[in-house]
Amino acid sequence: MKNTSYKYFTTPIYYANGAPHAGHIYSTLFGTILKNHFALRGDDVCFLTGLDEHGEAVAEKAQEKNISPQALVDQMAVDWKNCFEKFNVGYDVFLRTTNEEHKKNVTQILEYCHKKGDIYFGEHTGYYCVKCEGFLNATERDENNACLIHKRPTELRKEGNYFFRTSKYKDILRTHIKNKDIVEDDGFINELLGLLDQLEGDLSISRPKTRLTWGIDLPFDKEHVAYVWFDALPNYITGIGGVDAVKTDNSKASSYWKNVHHILGKDILKFHGIFWPAMCLSLDIPLPKLIVTGWLLKDGHKMSKSLGNVLTIEQILHYGRDAFVNYVFRATNPGGDIDISWRSYLERFNADLANGIGNLAARTLSMCEKYCENKIPAFHSDALTMEQKELATKACETIKDVYAHMDRFHTAAALQTVSQLITLADKYISSQKPWELAKDTSRLQELHNLLATVMGVLKVVANLLWPFFPEKMSELLVSLGENATPKIHCPTDKWNFFAIASHAVIPHIPKLYGRLDVAAELKIMEDNSASTTTPSAPVVKAPVKTSATKAPVENKVPAENTTEHIQFTDFAKVNLRVGTVIQAEIVEGSDKLLRLMVCLGDGLGTKQIFSGIREWIKPEDIVNKKVLVVANLAPRKMRFGISEGMLLSAENPQTKVCRPIYLEEVLEDGSLLS
Repeated sequence: MKNTSYKYFTTPIYYANGAPHAGHIYSTLFGTILKNHFALRGDDVCFLTGLDEHGEAVAEKAQEKNISPQALVDQMAVDWKNCFEKFNVGYDVFLRTTNEEHKKNVTQILEYCHKKGDIYFGEHTGYYCVKCEGFLNATERDENNACLIHKRPTELRKEGNYFFRTSKYKDILRTHIKNKDIVEDDGFINELLGLLDQLEGDLSISRPKTRLTWGIDLPFDKEHVAYVWFDALPNYITGIGGVDAVKTDNSKASSYWKNVHHILGKDILKFHGIFWPAMCLSLDIPLPKLIVTGWLLKDGHKMSKSLGNVLTIEQILHYGRDAFVNYVFRATNPGGDIDISWRSYLERFNADLANGIGNLAARTLSMCEKYCENKIPAFHSDALTMEQKELATKACETIKDVYAHMDRFHTAAALQTVSQLITLADKYISSQKPWELAKDTSRLQELHNLLATVMGVLKVVANLLWPFFPEKMSELLVSLGENATPKIHCPTDKWNFFAIASHAVIPHIPKLYGRLDVAAELKIMEDNSASTTTPSAPVVKAPVKTSATKAPVENKVPAENTTEHIQFTDFAKVNLRVGTVIQAEIVEGSDKLLRLMVCLGDGLGTKQIFSGIREWIKPEDIVNKKVLVVANLAPRKMRFGISEGMLLSAENPQTKVCRPIYLEEVLEDGSLLS
């Protein structure tokens, strides 16, 4: 059994006392990307995430809501899973610390360490942070004894608890840290050594039931519950079968554990880099490796629920998962902080996605459609130019380079490498001018080789970017005549660049990423921010559907004064009818239009209407909606077909955002507005 063929990635399990925010999504998408990448390389990969459902913070939140802690965490688990689904998170294990399997594993671990003499009873006095769920030393508090991370007061506590002998393992931990057995980044190695020097006493691992009952009972003292780190940290072992499975030679769990990497923020480095390795030494199992990430910042501070400066899930989803992935994973390799700037966020989307892979795919496929009878061209190997061979070589080198970067988990370097290949292919098209070659029938072979070479590049790019952007890259792969999900990659030295789906019909040309109007988007954010009393990150509102039966709740804006009137007889000529949108789709070749099929009842039937609302409305959002239509407008012949009516919409005078007028569902199709 080869350990190198196994990979095990984990995120921290998140506190089940609130909703997920951008920081949680960041680390969880990191795990998803790593799982996707290494699985495509043929590795056996397991990815774990989940919820830390015990502890004082959870109990307090349940009390606030006047429900039981179990009812709270059950609902939280549903909410978190639903959120992860929206981001296409690909976990294999969603670990909940209230599961019976986890309780059994924690009990076994406690018994093992206790029998070994590494757990003892004692008293401790110190400053306790509820949010950190731990006692803080002098370097972790300010002059008023407030937590430096959470900016909130600590509590001076004196308790009789059980302790884990962290001090017993200080010397061996120091050796492992220096040998890069835990973390490889020199900066974090120095930080861990500093934290080890500052370590005061041993780790408190229990709470008396007189203070807290929401936890796992200690097997050797039923009047105490396991607290936080001896409950939460063993989840990484529970997820692959438990401590017995990890200790079983040649088991799958053992192979995973020998290749485990914990993804975590630098604020919990102490717990994962000192306490958890000490526990693993006590358990006589291999030490885990850490992938330490920086913080997502807003106004120079780490995003956190307690500070109220989080980037909300709604804000992220407004511009899509891929915009977020592109920004945070291209900004820096693990360890660096990422300060969110909306302008750079949107500009990066345009530069990397819309103008990058989106533009290269659109222009190449469009030329194949126009010049190659909508088929993927074939290579003429005997007529390949030196430039084409060099581009093919560069594409294969890009695969090797990306693999090397991802072996170090350097996502920013990997994405930058792919971007360089995209730029090279774009420049190649511009310099060779295939549209000029197409004018000369004697040069079709040159044209086909040119386009086939770029199609080979697109295939490489789609495979390399699929772990980051699986939905859009699947669309691209299908248009290239490939499977929607990439096959397991062959070794990089055996990648056949010229093995494209020659002569296959291009099923469709996907519009991967449309350009954003950065100035307009920032103006909308500014207007929304001005209307809220919360001075946090800009509120980015997704399109809000308005109803004809409800008055708007926005600030009233005076309508423009008009001096031009029409007669009643003129208005009476307009035939306004109720209809149901039964089909909606994007019009390829237009940035503004949606093609709608609107049912106007038995008398008028179904009409095709082209409406310029694509900028504000997604096709799926308008299907099955009751709308208002001008039914007697003269048919208008357009480049994309005949439009047989007009959809009525309303424009917000402040934001200039346009919305269709939705009607009550009780109105029948064909009803006349009067």
